[in-house]
Amino acid sequence: MRGTTQTVSCGTGMAKDRGFATKWGPQEENGEMRERGLTGALLLVTVLTGPVNLAAQLSPDPPPPPVSRKIVVSTRPVIELIGELEASSFARRRRATRELYRAGATAAVPLGRAARGDNLEVAARAVGVLERMYIARDLEVVAASEEVLEGLVETGPRGVARRARKVLESHVELRQRRAVEQVRRLGGIFKDAQDNVVDPNNPKMRGTPIVTLQLGKGWKGGDQGLRFVRRLTRLRSLLIIDGVKASEKEVTALIAAVPMLSIVRRGRALLGIKAFSMPCQVQEVRRGLAADRAGIKVGDEILKFDGRAIADFQQLVDLIKDHRPGDKVPMTVKRTIGGEKKVVALTVTLDSWESVNQSAAPPTKK
Repeated sequence: MRGTTQTVSCGTGMAKDRGFATKWGPQEENGEMRERGLTGALLLVTVLTGPVNLAAQLSPDPPPPPVSRKIVVSTRPVIELIGELEASSFARRRRATRELYRAGATAAVPLGRAARGDNLEVAARAVGVLERMYIARDLEVVAASEEVLEGLVETGPRGVARRARKVLESHVELRQRRAVEQVRRLGGIFKDAQDNVVDPNNPKMRGTPIVTLQLGKGWKGGDQGLRFVRRLTRLRSLLIIDGVKASEKEVTALIAAVPMLSIVRRGRALLGIKAFSMPCQVQEVRRGLAADRAGIKVGDEILKFDGRAIADFQQLVDLIKDHRPGDKVPMTVKRTIGGEKKVVALTVTLDSWESVNQSAAPPTKK
């Protein structure tokens, strides 16, 4: 019974240390004694039963998050602070833990390495510091810690990976809002079902699906920025415009990572319609854009584009890819006029996708 009581107390002491408890005072000596008891208990288990199961020793629940605040940079080297995490003095370990948090983004990668080590207590403290950094207000610190936590989830030891996953999952809404913010800063454009530009972080939209993210000429994130797209769990469709600065390799990796995400590819030029596939009959016309200005109407069946017969909507999309914004292209449509089907010749001046981003007018629907 005595051994059981000691083990429970040790677990509590360790949780307090990882959770960055603030009431130290007279409890500090007891906390140190409990941690020494934990170390002795872990060594005894190792001798009697073989290697300790890391997943069983790390608490499955993350510590309660502290209040977010601006990080003050520590003056001691990060490597020295990492070494202090396994100091014999409880006070030194606690001080090193706090200073690592204040060290900012530069501490993230060393903390990740420490979390992969053999020392269970150091691994627990390292993940705990990474969580505190993850909910800080400094976006550089947030990004650094998030990347390390994701790496631990993917390739870290089993117990550490589970702990890192818990950290990310327990802050899923915060993670989503920050990903949206980063994508918008890098030039991504979010749209609703009516093609209107929207902000998914608007309180009215929180918790609802993100219909479309458009990556086009203005995308400054390159391949690295796609990691933020992976974090958008509410995103339904990704619209990729020809010429976007993102490699096919990374786009393919994104598709593999988010298999439920629909990928839509378009050329740089824009007609401004939605249509049924076969026949290619216009379903919506975006007001003020190329098709609307040319006189295309809802219900028109597109017969020819630039002199080539149109069998279905995808063929029209492919032909538009061969053109640039500003090109004047002849079109032929079949339209019902006075109860009779008539062929109408039109000329359309194609827009760019940037044009639709500036247009807030709702489409005309059938």
